[in-house]
Amino acid sequence: MNEPQFHDFQDVSATEFKQRFGKLLESAAHGQPVRIIRHGRRDESLVLVREDALAALTDAGHSPLEALRAEFDALVAHMQTPKARKAAASLGDATVEELGQAALDGFKRSKRSGD
Repeated sequence: MNEPQFHDFQDVSATEFKQRFGKLLESAAHGQPVRIIRHGRRDESLVLVREDALAALTDAGHSPLEALRAEFDALVAHMQTPKARKAAASLGDATVEELGQAALDGFKRSKRSGD
């Protein structure tokens, strides 16, 4: 079975869902996810999908969001080292001249490396 896409939902009101329960249940069983919109508000909607489709969505452990989360966690962990803490603490002690020289040195390095 193909995984459902978010734009593939069949939207129905809660009232319509009650009236057409059997047909909508059958539709969901055949792979057509149904979004039940309560009180006309999307933020209160519910979704009816096949169990295997739900498993496919929840088991997608290598989603782009998870990759970004792992990258963010690694960056935060890197910033927690004693060396990084010391460098961050020393930023407040730098003079304007030292900051300007550091910026100039960084610019020169980036020019040499072709950035």
